[in-house]
Amino acid sequence: MKLFFSIITLTFYSNILAQNVLNRGNGSEPDSLNIHQAEGLNSHNVLRDLYEGLMTLDVKGEPIYGMATSHIVDNNLWIFKLRKNAKWSDGSSVLASDFVRGWQKAINPKTVAPYAFLFNNIVNAKTITHAKLTPDHLGVKAIDDHTLQIKLIQHDSAFLEKLSLPIFYPLPKITDSDHQIISNGAYRLQSWNIQEKIVLNKNPHYYAKNKIYFDQVNYWVTEDQSSELKRFRTGELDITESIPDSQISWIKQNLPRELHISPYLGSFFLGLNISDENLKNLPLRQALSLAIDRKILTEKVLKTGQQPAYHIVPRNLTGDQNNHNPTFNKSLALTRLNESGVDINNLKIEILYNNSENQRKVAIAIAAMWRQTLGIKAQLLNQEWKVFVHSRKSKSRQAFRSGWIADYADALSFLELFTSDSRFNFYHYKNPAYDDLIEKIRTSSITFTKNQLVERAENILIHDMPVIPLYYYVSRHLVNVQILGYTDNISDRHLSKYLYKEAKP
Repeated sequence: MKLFFSIITLTFYSNILAQNVLNRGNGSEPDSLNIHQAEGLNSHNVLRDLYEGLMTLDVKGEPIYGMATSHIVDNNLWIFKLRKNAKWSDGSSVLASDFVRGWQKAINPKTVAPYAFLFNNIVNAKTITHAKLTPDHLGVKAIDDHTLQIKLIQHDSAFLEKLSLPIFYPLPKITDSDHQIISNGAYRLQSWNIQEKIVLNKNPHYYAKNKIYFDQVNYWVTEDQSSELKRFRTGELDITESIPDSQISWIKQNLPRELHISPYLGSFFLGLNISDENLKNLPLRQALSLAIDRKILTEKVLKTGQQPAYHIVPRNLTGDQNNHNPTFNKSLALTRLNESGVDINNLKIEILYNNSENQRKVAIAIAAMWRQTLGIKAQLLNQEWKVFVHSRKSKSRQAFRSGWIADYADALSFLELFTSDSRFNFYHYKNPAYDDLIEKIRTSSITFTKNQLVERAENILIHDMPVIPLYYYVSRHLVNVQILGYTDNISDRHLSKYLYKEAKP
């Protein structure tokens, strides 16, 4: 009788929970759920539900207070007051010392955190990452349990927005193990089934737990966009990570209310390993760029609102809406190829991309344009995302899909990728003049001067061509019409804690 009652009880509660489950498509398998190691957007999507920094994001993707309740600024000294009711998922209090611990680990050279460069404007951070000081010299201090002091080197108008990024999350005193992640966000990790899904449950210790509708969030691995569309249509997914571009006409006709296409602060480009024996040839790189018809790529291949790109930084971040760079030009492409001195009969360029129907279409289109215009053959190679993340760093690679979504709304978020010491410089690009310009941009507080410096930096990149700009992103999702609280925004960040199906309690 007791066993029978337990089964009935479990079934009852399972049905209740099933009503409050959110199923999200999340693209490829996340590369990591470690706040210091995660690189991909699919990792950051999950981490934003699991953790919360001093700042978090509102429904419009704008920074608002998270663990902090207030802050004051005196020159370059920032002081944050923390919530006294903030808890970790194990019930312990979130303290200012947890931020000090997390940040010191982030800039420790032994951690090799790819986003450690975002700390460079904090006193001593850069010296520490170069192993010339120990992490405890970082310009951050816990004044008391709920007061955090941060010393910046210079003014940073994007600092509050940066503080919402995973690299700035706190770290609990008890180190996370392989079996348990202690988090301080709206949700906590229940399970992670590789190549299937990540399951999150509502954090019972979260300060705003009573405002959260969904008890459980499932992040599904969905590399194939066509399969993802099928799962959405059968009700298995409430939100898709993307859409199959090839089916956009059908989607617009049959799912117009569910379709969300919105401007996005991101650029897609083809990465070039300029240490490669062939690709170190600048005229060849220029020929490859001139042979790509970006209008055909965006209007005929992608067809979902992407705009042709001839720069790295999206134009709405520079104030310059004009195109000053060469577009598709067959004659000039052949001239540059001739100047390169390359024997195309002995040349084959590998294009590496991650598993994705849309990425495959782009790679095929580029290969076809190179062959048709230049007579150059391309070999296509696709890899699962986690493998691709590591493969693109190898000097044995030639061309590979690349791109960047702004971590914060500033041209520097893109331009810093190409400095000599950037951990995201997979192109093996080094130009001291470019590095100097980026440093000047960092220290510039006058908008007009900064925009001029940004234009000069972009002109250097376009000339040196470590990457070939292809198009500017748009976010593309299908969202169940029953899901409320979903707001299109330029950062395409949608925290699960804001989503619901009915009036919030």
